Amino acid sequence: MRKHIGQALRILTKVFTDGTYSNMAFYGENVSDMATRLVYGVLEENVKIDYILAQLLEKKPKNSIYYLLKIGVYALCNLTDVPKFAIVSECVETCKAIGKGGASGFVNAVLKKVADGKYSLPSEKDENYLSVTYSKPQWFIDKMIAQYGKDVTLAMLQEPVRDSEHIRVNSRLATCQDVEFLLKKSKTPYEKSEVGGYIVRATDAVGRMFDKGLVTYQSPSSMLAVVALGASDGETLLDVCSAPGGKAVYMSELCPHSHITACDIHEHRVALIQKYKNRMHVPNVKAIKADGTVFDENMCERFDGVLVDAPCSCFGTYKKHPDVFLTRTDESEEDISKTQFAIISNVAKYVKKGGEMVYSTCTLFKEENEDIVQEFLESEIGKEFSLEKISGLKDVDGGKYVDNDGMIQILPHAEYDGFYIAKLRRAK
Repeated sequence: MRKHIGQALRILTKVFTDGTYSNMAFYGENVSDMATRLVYGVLEENVKIDYILAQLLEKKPKNSIYYLLKIGVYALCNLTDVPKFAIVSECVETCKAIGKGGASGFVNAVLKKVADGKYSLPSEKDENYLSVTYSKPQWFIDKMIAQYGKDVTLAMLQEPVRDSEHIRVNSRLATCQDVEFLLKKSKTPYEKSEVGGYIVRATDAVGRMFDKGLVTYQSPSSMLAVVALGASDGETLLDVCSAPGGKAVYMSELCPHSHITACDIHEHRVALIQKYKNRMHVPNVKAIKADGTVFDENMCERFDGVLVDAPCSCFGTYKKHPDVFLTRTDESEEDISKTQFAIISNVAKYVKKGGEMVYSTCTLFKEENEDIVQEFLESEIGKEFSLEKISGLKDVDGGKYVDNDGMIQILPHAEYDGFYIAKLRRAK
């Protein structure tokens, strides 16, 4: 157990102290499944863990000790197959192993209190009940209830975190039958999704298929943003803010004879698009460096369809990336929304007369979604556009999005990320 705790502590230090995204914090690390569980467990229950520790600490200790306590609290509350005394003991020994032996008695005393249940949690009548119970910031709970109502918010919070991934087949290299054969051969359980992909565990067998480009990881919500564009094969298409390139590559498979330009603002992000398209053997996507907020005369009215997957607060992906609440706050939306409006207002000029544009985000709040689209429609260039009904959604989520006015909001559930999608058409 000590090895797992030490590995988890190393990863969490990267996340909490260095601000590294959780998925990237694992790069180059040889980490056990248990350590991975501890890392994501702490991140998913961070608010609840802080609430418990606040009752037991007079003063918050320095980083490494506090992160070690977080691991201990999570383990004591969730690892039913490991004796509590063993968890406490191994955390104490880890404290010594990292050169913090002077704090080992403190760690022992705090975690023994947790093991003995010497703390309380809010009751249902308390204002912070949902925040602590579901371990989400209070501002997030309040904002969700204000926009969606308590019942919808509660249903979303009660959705379990799944340890599965969604993959789609690279139609250039394989068929669904090919992939199903390989999944069965490797004894990898799978479930077909509503968008033609598969829900699987990220096993070694799936990893090998990914490396060969036979499949790729892509959420159904992300795929639907491409479907919403409704591009026809042979059209000239643009994917703005494209990195790492999943939507552009999917677009290229739906429209194999189209010319697709995928752009992003930084060289290293353009390199990610290039790497993605190379792995998927894509010939018709050109990756370029371009700032979506800066007008490029060479792109003016050049594209039949434009996909604007705008930078956003990413709150719709919190089930996969629970550390989003560490890097984003309620206040961060204001600066992001300014950038979003600047991008959509600029790239709208790249759409041909009569062409289509999709604006999408992987977030939940109207300040980055409906408000941006409405503000755009009231702008000078936006007056040339109108919302157009999104088609191709009949088999998605029981058809709940079929009757739309050109905008849909997907809340995070099952294999779906939280996603907002709006489709607009420019007048001829």
